[in-house]
Amino acid sequence: MTSASLVWAVTPLTTAKFFATTSIDETTLPGVSGVLTNTYTAEVDHDFRRWLTAVGRFTYGTQAYQGDARFDRFYSLSGDLIYKLNREVWIKGTVRRDILDSNQPGSSSAATVVMLGVRLQR
Repeated sequence: MTSASLVWAVTPLTTAKFFATTSIDETTLPGVSGVLTNTYTAEVDHDFRRWLTAVGRFTYGTQAYQGDARFDRFYSLSGDLIYKLNREVWIKGTVRRDILDSNQPGSSSAATVVMLGVRLQR
């Protein structure tokens, strides 16, 4: 696996990040030796207040199945809102849209995920 990242502090309150990853992954498909996966992510974090942060993220990736003609593209668009009650308790809400576009009939999909969580740390 190889990866690279770039972080840019746009302002004291806003940070832009870019991540790129290439990996060779396992698969359970017969006759396929592995999957070459390339993933690219752009993310922007903004602190509205010390206790309120928003995160926007877009991911694009490809999966080339070695030994098969299958080729997938995947996309993800998400937004997070983090409310920091104090140093030890955070509440995080996430909305994410995932899309898988495959050249294999019946393998494409789309999903919307909504999550709400609490982070406790000491």
